[in-house]
Amino acid sequence: MFRSRPKEPVNGTADEKLASDVQSEPTTGIPIFTPPQNYSPLGYPSLDEAQSDKLQALKDHINSVLLPDSDPYRQKETAFLTDKTYQRYLRARKFDLEAAKKQLEGTLKWRRSYRPDEIDPEAIKIEQSCGKMYFNGFDKNGRPLCYMKPRYENSKDADRQIKNIVFSLELAAALVPEDVHTMDIIVDFRDAGSGDTPGVGMAKQFIDILGNHYPERLGVAFLVHTPWFFWTTFKLVSPFIDPVTRAKVKFVDLKEPKDGKANKNPDWVQLTDFVDKEQLESDFGGGMDTSFYSFFMFRLRWFVSDGLIFRCCLEMEF
Repeated sequence: MFRSRPKEPVNGTADEKLASDVQSEPTTGIPIFTPPQNYSPLGYPSLDEAQSDKLQALKDHINSVLLPDSDPYRQKETAFLTDKTYQRYLRARKFDLEAAKKQLEGTLKWRRSYRPDEIDPEAIKIEQSCGKMYFNGFDKNGRPLCYMKPRYENSKDADRQIKNIVFSLELAAALVPEDVHTMDIIVDFRDAGSGDTPGVGMAKQFIDILGNHYPERLGVAFLVHTPWFFWTTFKLVSPFIDPVTRAKVKFVDLKEPKDGKANKNPDWVQLTDFVDKEQLESDFGGGMDTSFYSFFMFRLRWFVSDGLIFRCCLEMEF
């Protein structure tokens, strides 16, 4: 059913040559796109009366600035504006109504211009071809796991890299169960060189997009095998990270015993405390052999863009 990833055709551009040189990882299982039955969603606490009033006020305000009915993008804009969306923006601004209005309006203007839900998978095919960013499995709270592996970086096109990240954030929103609000990121720096990791500018742009247009979407960011050069970038980027987001960044040392750093420093954790082994790849202490299969993931994105269910992908043979 699954085969090795075919190499990208080389037509002479630097990115295409880079893509053709990247070696795919072996895949011996099917990626998991649906949460386990026994997950424990964290959810949001119930709104009190004052918060409910602010939620309604935010909805009323946004309804007044929506695109007209005649605009082709109107349907997608209203589909984005779920109760969960309104709550995420209010909670991100600690129920400061005016701040939430400003941020959500800013996101609507950005979505109208950037069209994150209309990104053509073909336009980011090179970014998706190597396994540097993909989804597989869920944590104990039902949050989808996004794996990032900088060692497979195959592109120097910053705009396309950001477009790929935005596309993946939209996919995360589709994968999140109805009673879950966030996703987890596992960044594996193993074998990554300084040229493979994002620079300060790229990192800041990612933080800006995540914070401004996907607030309250990050559950935990697990950083694994952090190299010495990472810490320089992290120190430069840290001032741009709000304290709430910074608290969600956790470090993992797979070589440490369970009674090591994870018990001495709250910033260091064990992945298996957050993710059941059957949902975690074997490289990180789990029991899954699946790692990446580019054509499968690429087809998944087409199905998402067409609004079809994920089970269709699992029933197809490639």
